Amino acid sequence: MILKPINNLDLFFEKAESHIGVFASKKWLSIYGDSLNIIGIYKDEHQLIGGFYFLDTKKYGFKFIKLPPYTPNCGLFYVSDSKNTSSINNFSKEVMSEICTFFTNQKSALTIIAFPSQIIDLQSFIWSGYKVIPNYTYRINLQQSIETIKSNFDSKNRNAINKAIKEGVIVEDSTISKKEEFDYFKTTLSATGANIYEPILENIFLKFSDSSNSFCLTAKKDNVLLGMVFCVFDQHNCYYMLGGVDKKSGIQGVNNLLVQKCIEKSKDLGCTTFDFEGSMLKGVEKFFRSFGPELFPYFTVNKAILPLEMLLKFKKRELF
Repeated sequence: MILKPINNLDLFFEKAESHIGVFASKKWLSIYGDSLNIIGIYKDEHQLIGGFYFLDTKKYGFKFIKLPPYTPNCGLFYVSDSKNTSSINNFSKEVMSEICTFFTNQKSALTIIAFPSQIIDLQSFIWSGYKVIPNYTYRINLQQSIETIKSNFDSKNRNAINKAIKEGVIVEDSTISKKEEFDYFKTTLSATGANIYEPILENIFLKFSDSSNSFCLTAKKDNVLLGMVFCVFDQHNCYYMLGGVDKKSGIQGVNNLLVQKCIEKSKDLGCTTFDFEGSMLKGVEKFFRSFGPELFPYFTVNKAILPLEMLLKFKKRELF
């Protein structure tokens, strides 16, 4: 088994997108330009059987390995010819061991990488001194009727939605420009103190987003903008990416109504799952949970050089 930079990106995109979806598509990964490291997993010198991606950056003279901003995981996939359970497990163990060795050999001062939720064997990383941390996202099965989905909403959530509707709030597809959408979410993220990664966020709206892969919904009353949400989707999944509301409006339930409309639209698009795309912030988790989704774990591996790890134990104890 050989791990090395991809020499045929189109082949990688074709294989990866069929397993990972929109976040491994050529158009999505292109928003990072040349800064993205795309690594192929080869059975031999030429046969590509898997791959993953990550960013490596330098800060204060240190090398950091991390996920690309706005991408939920490293996109790891691999294909096995194994037939029985023992062979499948052995192959998976070999792949994960090679990936662990690959990251260790990068000699990064700090490595933080999340894996897709279907990747559950992280023992090689534990054995190599990485911290393996569970994270969670919420998902709604869209193969149910919309009536069943709504019946699973928390009653307070349904009441908030009804209040917004009675107030005359109207949710519809965005009619503003992609630049205006970008400006709106840049301002919204800035107000929360979140890291914006402005060039990448701008690329999402101006270079990636179109009707085949994403949608933006706006909430208005009397033609005044009250809130907005942005989702990306592929053949199977729709992901809640960004949301913001005008809290000064005093109108309750705007965000609740926006999310309900996102769920309805993703179902209309033929998606089978609506993914809230990460639910680790306590207040955000409570809001997402009110829509009656199912909780799914995924894993992050973290490792830092000792001085940095000691510092991070004070600031990020939950990770180190």
